[in-house]
Amino acid sequence: MEDSIPIEDAQHVSVRGEDEQDLAAPDDATDGMGALVFTDEEDYGFFGPSSNIAFIRHLSGAVARTLNPEEVSSAQPNLGFQLVGSMMSVSRASSPTLENQRRLGGKKDVNIYALPPEAETLRLIRQYFSDTGLLFPYLFEDTFLETYGQMKRNNFTKVRRVWLGLLNMIFAMTTSTFFKGDVTSEKRTSDSDVYYQRALGLCSKQLMRGTSLEIVQVLLLMGQYLQGTQKSVQAWTSHGLAVKAAFQLGLHSSEASTRFRAQEREIRKRTWFGCVVLDRTLSMTFGRPAEIPDYYVKLDLPCGFEGGPSSPLSQASLVFYNATITLYRILWNIIDTLYDQNIACSKPMDAMETIARIFKIEHEVGQWERDLPPILQLRKGIVTSPTTPMGDQDLHIRKFSTILTLRYLNLRILLHRPVLVIFLDNCNTPNVDTQNPMLLQQVAGNMISMCIQSSMDIIAIVHEALCVHEPQYKLLGAWWFSLYYTFNAAIVLFGTLLICRKGGFEFLKEPDALLQARQCLGNALKALQRLDDGNRTVKRCSRYLERLIVLWDSLSMDQYPSSVTDAQGLISFMPGFPQDHVVPSNVMDVLDQSPLGMELGQFMTESELDFISRNFAPSGLNSAGPVVET
Repeated sequence: MEDSIPIEDAQHVSVRGEDEQDLAAPDDATDGMGALVFTDEEDYGFFGPSSNIAFIRHLSGAVARTLNPEEVSSAQPNLGFQLVGSMMSVSRASSPTLENQRRLGGKKDVNIYALPPEAETLRLIRQYFSDTGLLFPYLFEDTFLETYGQMKRNNFTKVRRVWLGLLNMIFAMTTSTFFKGDVTSEKRTSDSDVYYQRALGLCSKQLMRGTSLEIVQVLLLMGQYLQGTQKSVQAWTSHGLAVKAAFQLGLHSSEASTRFRAQEREIRKRTWFGCVVLDRTLSMTFGRPAEIPDYYVKLDLPCGFEGGPSSPLSQASLVFYNATITLYRILWNIIDTLYDQNIACSKPMDAMETIARIFKIEHEVGQWERDLPPILQLRKGIVTSPTTPMGDQDLHIRKFSTILTLRYLNLRILLHRPVLVIFLDNCNTPNVDTQNPMLLQQVAGNMISMCIQSSMDIIAIVHEALCVHEPQYKLLGAWWFSLYYTFNAAIVLFGTLLICRKGGFEFLKEPDALLQARQCLGNALKALQRLDDGNRTVKRCSRYLERLIVLWDSLSMDQYPSSVTDAQGLISFMPGFPQDHVVPSNVMDVLDQSPLGMELGQFMTESELDFISRNFAPSGLNSAGPVVET
């Protein structure tokens, strides 16, 4: 494959526009004379019940009560970070730090009318349509390339700003998600940000007007792209603009689309469902109310049409897209029924009522799985096989199946997590009214086991794809989704182990079950370490998981085989960690102090990493544990 040309070195094609001097430059913290200096800003964010931040708050409370049982209280312990209820606040410097400028390659202007050389442009377009464009097929490759060809034949003299912005967002997505061994995470981040800034500069006025189908597609790609950046909180804002523009254009209405030809009707429908899928994703990860209620989604599923893409791969892509849409209808139901649509106004549900609602949704999940076509059957067991070469079509179908399985398993975790939360909140808390504790434990045991199994299956898939043989990045989606699924599975698995530690669940009665779960946590850490070397978000999540593992080893030493006498011995006993890891004298010494603020919102707060580290028992947890190399 042709090498990527560094943005700063490429001989760009200049596109004639309204103002060729129009530049997208970073905001400065001072005025033209350097006389005005702004003070720090306070950022606020709501992270409701379905978010990882909300779950980790329950987890941190259980950990605090486990580490300090003499201070047990029915109230939530002081965790030491600014998270009150579901609200989080973070102080943010108004002036960019030197560290942030260095990470973004320094402060430099961006020519929004520039394009890479033609060969690089075509490579990026084709790479997009062989990856993201197949997972979210609301753009058609042939039509897009035809428009690009027309622009080239006109010598770039008749170019619509919005289409050029869409082209740059395709570049940004491709650059951010495409892994090459000689391109670092920092380089991908810097290069993709240039394309994003160009798109933002080109479409700044149109983004607020929302009067074309292409602007909705630009906003959709921005929402997807921003989830994998250090400004992920902006994904929510971009998505809100996309939904409002979609309503303005009537993308949700079959009646509004009757005036269009078959191809445009289908593109409008697919773009609308792109808004719906992203809406469900962001509602789940950020823990916020969905912007598109399910009763607004009345269009038939996307379908083929005469003259449209008809290759077997295009048809498989459409089947995968529809399977995701129908799965995320169930996701809506889970958030609505079990998480109160993330409104966070209702009193906690009765435990037995929670279980009854889960049973009802389980029926829907089972029916969805039975309705899957053979080509997309969920993956069970081996994911990769280096001895069996696959053609492009087989590789893509394997990818569809793998990603769909990860989405399904993650949904199963979210479905059963409320039961886990009940037990975490009751962990080491006396005099808690649980109606009939024995009955609750008996009924809930199966759901805890499902949490465990789904978590271990996700970790096994990602670990095998990245660690067993040469990394198979092509089998996974964008790195930030793999990070979310793996990290979420790992913290849920840790939570289940924490409550199972007191016994009573069938899971721990199986031979070697504890060691298998511990090994699985180690495999999750190994997978994250291989996911995207140098990526700050991945590194933070890895460090949090690392500390959970060390914490668990200290708490559960008495439950391991007699041959394991201390935590350091356990590291040698278990294959979860590389054997050359060293033990720090103070775990806080290895923390990267450069803040990400609220940009970890899909995963955790930085203070939660600090909380776990601060609460290590000096006689145990600071004496052993692996360290992620920095």
